[in-house]
Amino acid sequence: MTPPSAGSPLHVLLIHRRDATEGYGPYLTDEGFRVTEANDSDDGVTKALAVRPDVIVLYFDLDGETTGRLKAHASTRGIPVIALAKLAEVRARGAV
Repeated sequence: MTPPSAGSPLHVLLIHRRDATEGYGPYLTDEGFRVTEANDSDDGVTKALAVRPDVIVLYFDLDGETTGRLKAHASTRGIPVIALAKLAEVRARGAV
């Protein structure tokens, strides 16, 4: 987990597979965001409930189940979720 910067206005929870999205946490931190990282859906939902981030960036493969679980909780359903994907992976899945 990347430690949050005290002066950063927005807290981002990055739920991802490190092998697919390595570098996103440090990039967001360098851009001035406070970043908390989660390694999978379970870890992401637990951390979202604990830290209540301003926005969640979620790896595409984890989107369906994780988003449903986040939206099921009153305390996290209002948090915007951005799905992150590599174009090649989206194309490989076909139309979405």
